[in-house]
Amino acid sequence: MKDTKIGLETVELATEGLLAINRCGLQGKLKVWCLQFMLIPKLLWPLLVYEICSTTVEAIEAKINKFTRRWLGVPPGLTDVAMYCRKAKLRLPLKSILEEYKCGKVRLLSMLEDSEDPIVKTVQPTIKTGRKWKVVEAVDEAKECLKIKEVIGQTQTDRKGLGSSTAKWWSKAEGKEKRDMVINEIRLNEDSRRVQKAVQQPQQGQWTNWDNALQKALTWNEIWHMAPLRISFLIRSVYDLLPSNANLVRWGKKEDPTCPLCQGRQTTEHVLSSCKIALSQGRYTWRHNRVLQ
Repeated sequence: MKDTKIGLETVELATEGLLAINRCGLQGKLKVWCLQFMLIPKLLWPLLVYEICSTTVEAIEAKINKFTRRWLGVPPGLTDVAMYCRKAKLRLPLKSILEEYKCGKVRLLSMLEDSEDPIVKTVQPTIKTGRKWKVVEAVDEAKECLKIKEVIGQTQTDRKGLGSSTAKWWSKAEGKEKRDMVINEIRLNEDSRRVQKAVQQPQQGQWTNWDNALQKALTWNEIWHMAPLRISFLIRSVYDLLPSNANLVRWGKKEDPTCPLCQGRQTTEHVLSSCKIALSQGRYTWRHNRVLQ
């Protein structure tokens, strides 16, 4: 059987799996868990074993993103950066099947190149991944980046004291450690690509300017104890997708973007923390004060 046909069968398998999860009577967050820990590992095996192009994997991820948005209760227009970016101010515990596919191909190529078997090591491995993304070029680029980082040396990026953290250098690594460094570099490149995409989004990418905001990394344990509407509100508030008057005007659902209290422009930020009339009336502190009574 040709790998092209296996790729089409994998797409059909992904579609059938998503529909099966969607038909079950579980809550949305539980459906997302089934997707992440049951369906995606099942799909990764044929994607890594056979020579399936990255374009096919992108089509599978597009289907996964569609159902994930529905199960999380967020609008269809939510960017995929919100779901997979590790540098976002709200980090979700979701993994991208496209990123796992790339890391798997990189791991396979590195294992073949670093094999202890002399016959396998002398044969130049050919792993086909399509024209859009080539694993050999990605590995070479990652190795060059690691060598450049070693030349630059360890830089300080936070407020910790000098020498508080240690770095692994390419020249001193061996075997599996080198392979892990290359895979980690591939993940960093994917995350950098997502940040670049977020910078170009004027509405959903506003978090890239929140320099003083701390990152909130949600865990599955926290998601278990959160109501579905709270999860939806948290995601939509970070990426400015709540139905404020300004957004309703942008979506063509309303004509007046002003706040009914102060007559200012009613954005998500304005509703949550910037309305002076709401502050003077004690609306922002009402719930906290009621708890103290």
